[in-house]
Amino acid sequence: MYPTDLTDSACGSPPGQVIEEILADKRKRKYSLRAVLNALLYLTKTGCQWRLLPNDLPPWPLCYYYFWKWRNDGRWEKLNKALIERRRKKAGRAACPSVGIIDSQSVKCSQWGVVPKGYDGHKHVNGRKRHIVVDTLGLVVVVVVHAANQHDSPAARAVLTRLADQGYGRMSKILADSAYGKKLARWLKKTFSLILEVVKVSELAGFHVVPMRWKVERTFAWMNWSRRLSKDYECGVSSHESFVYLSNINRMLKHF
Repeated sequence: MYPTDLTDSACGSPPGQVIEEILADKRKRKYSLRAVLNALLYLTKTGCQWRLLPNDLPPWPLCYYYFWKWRNDGRWEKLNKALIERRRKKAGRAACPSVGIIDSQSVKCSQWGVVPKGYDGHKHVNGRKRHIVVDTLGLVVVVVVHAANQHDSPAARAVLTRLADQGYGRMSKILADSAYGKKLARWLKKTFSLILEVVKVSELAGFHVVPMRWKVERTFAWMNWSRRLSKDYECGVSSHESFVYLSNINRMLKHF
């Protein structure tokens, strides 16, 4: 038993039913879906290599197969969205968020010669950016990973397009910092009828908490507790995105 393992209460509650509905298939299996998911949550939290998964977990080739399969058919995104709806209802909120907060974080890339990859001159990081939108609870609604040398404003179009594709129809406003300009705001209003609101930083000297913006910064801090996300260890950006969703899923399941 590991701290990342799914609890009996989580598996027996509505979240457990959602996991079964989204991840289940008709294959005859030696290892349960719960055991496979436990292994993937362990990998996300500890950051170990696939071949170094403990022997009391399912074999690593099987775990990698399911991770790869659910990554390619979009089931990590579906599971993440379904759990967000239930987590928000438990917190007394509407299932679909109406306000999102967007930001990016540059992370070093451990692989040589992988693409996309670039140098972020502002943060002095050679690697990639993970671009996220969170709700007011700090839950990751959508993530897009891209080269670190892309400016936030043009790169945000891919993030917000994916947000619209995932069916968050109640979303009406996106909060951002000054890196996202007026051109993006006009495009967002014209394309998706969303309002982009820039939250200004205090001009006073010293550290000040920026209203609402601190929630996305807190989410980045939460993500760093998942050691698989402390650096970009993946050759493909879709794998890194899946581990971001897994980290978010793991955090939500602790609240059921």
